[in-house]
Parts: sequence; C-alpha cells; structure tokens
Amino acid sequence: MSEKRLKNEVAHFLRSLGAFKTGVADPHAGFAHALKGCHPLDVMNNCRSIIAYALNIGLDYYTALDYESNNIRIGHLYRDWTGLQLITFLRKKGYDATEVPREHIDEKNKIAALSFKLAAYEAGLGVFGRPSIIITPEYGPRVNIGVVLTNAALEPNKLMENFKPCKGCSVCAKICPVHAIKADIPPPTGFQRKKCVSFVDWVKEETNGRIKLCGCCYDKCPTGKLVRKTLKVKKWTTLNGLTPKDREEIVAQYAKQ
Repeated sequence: MSEKRLKNEVAHFLRSLGAFKTGVADPHAGFAHALKGCHPLDVMNNCRSIIAYALNIGLDYYTALDYESNNIRIGHLYRDWTGLQLITFLRKKGYDATEVPREHIDEKNKIAALSFKLAAYEAGLGVFGRPSIIITPEYGPRVNIGVVLTNAALEPNKLMENFKPCKGCSVCAKICPVHAIKADIPPPTGFQRKKCVSFVDWVKEETNGRIKLCGCCYDKCPTGKLVRKTLKVKKWTTLNGLTPKDREEIVAQYAKQ
C-alpha cells in the first residue's frame, strides 16, 4: 500500500472516531528538542512514523471520573481508547504500532516518555504557545492530543510555520496566577515550567486534592473556536430497566420478524 493511501486511510479512520485533525512526524527528521531518553526511537526503536491526532475538547477538559480511589480525566480515557483502535487498525494491515507509556520517567518534574505536545508540533497540528501548550488554528489550545508510533512509512507533514497566534497577544501572561509566563520572550521559551508545576502541586496538597490543576491559560486563550462542553455522560437503559409494558412491546415486535 502506498504511503499516501495508508495515510489517507488513517486520517479517515481517526475522523470517524472524532479526531478533527491528523498529522504525521518523521522520527529521523526533527525532534531536536526531545529530552534525553524521550525521543520516539527510545519508545519504539523501529519507529518510522509518529501519528498525532487532535480531538476538540471544551472547557470541560478537566472533567474527571472517580472510581473508588482512582481518578482520571474522561477526555483522556476517550483519547487513549481512540489510540488503541488505531493500533488495532494498523496491526490488521500488517504493521507494528504502539502507544506511548503513560508513566512519567521523572515523576517529580512530570516528564513523560515522549512529549505529546512535541509530537503534535512536529506533525504540524499546531504551534507552541507562550505557556508551552499546543495551539491549533481550529480550537486554540482546547484540544486533546493522542500519539501512536508505527513502523509504517507515512509521508510526514510540514511544520505549521505561518501560524503565529501569540504575536501581539499576552492574555495568558497577564492571567497566570504565579507569573510563570513571560510576554517579552518568544514562545515557548518564556514559560517557566517548574514555577507552574510547583504551584499546581502546592494547590493540590493544600486543598487535599479538591483542586488538582489550574487551566487559566487553557480556558482564556482567545485563539480558535470556544466550545464550552464536549463531554456527555450517559447511562444506557437495559430491557430490565423498562416498564413491563414497554418490555413486552419490544419482545412482541421482535417476535414478528
């Protein structure tokens, strides 16, 4: 199968699952800013393509699911499920594919095995903003990024070099609670990550986990379309949950087939 055809099939498959944008990065060209031990080839040594996809998620991005003592953002669950579907899709076509390990290789500094933001940047999904988050033309920073590594050779996308959303804008720098964003330094160099992480960790500890994250720069960025709510939690109805009359009607309809 040609690189172009497979890439189109991957993009179409991800669109069917809700991704509004898909890009491909080449692990052998780029990723100069990857931290030591956090390069795509450190995760998958036979990797030939990094597939990055973006799902729009609104101001409910931080909505989480609690199950006993476990807590996870619902949007992350769906993003990871989408990645697993893509891995299955590629493996059925005879390619190897893998997700990025979720554990931090440096828990104290919250360093991941591979930066999803860097992968999205290299795949042309968006650019780094002042707070070192990826900003897309479509939804600004209000996106959930997924990444899958594969040995399939796909044509890489170009960097988004002509998109400069932070030029002339300093909204995030003005509203940052601990002034971790410098408006007079080009993005993302002006972002003081340790200052941000330390503050968020302190808030989490002081509030016994009631407040876990910040979200100011994410919510208030003026770039892209603003969607307030994207998550819907539904409880499915079972036959047993219907009234006896409604259940009997459904069974009767089935018997007429």
